[in-house]
Amino acid sequence: MRRLIDILLYMWQLPQNALGLVLRMIYKGTDSEYESSIVRRSTKMKGGISLGRYIIVSQWSKETTIMHEYGHCRQSQMLGWLYLIAVGLPSLIWAGIHERTGKSYYWFYTEKWADALGNVKR
Repeated sequence: MRRLIDILLYMWQLPQNALGLVLRMIYKGTDSEYESSIVRRSTKMKGGISLGRYIIVSQWSKETTIMHEYGHCRQSQMLGWLYLIAVGLPSLIWAGIHERTGKSYYWFYTEKWADALGNVKR
């Protein structure tokens, strides 16, 4: 039964899981697990990104970064195919413009929510 649930959850998140697999091929590094996610640590990655069950972070990322990215994985589990539109794209845009706003990166709704789901205390 657990295997069936895992397959259905993977399909529920298929667009972001597919993108996550592509990024894992691009960002070579070492893998580990965090909760139900696969974490790739790479010297090529500057910050971090979560796509489905895949987390890709810098080789030197702190535990709080992985916890935050896991929060995005949980958002993906909740939203399924809507994740890329509701969280992924806004988060990516915010990452590119937040410095010009004078606000913390973690002020934005996608990031605040990921922190809460990942149990990150800032």
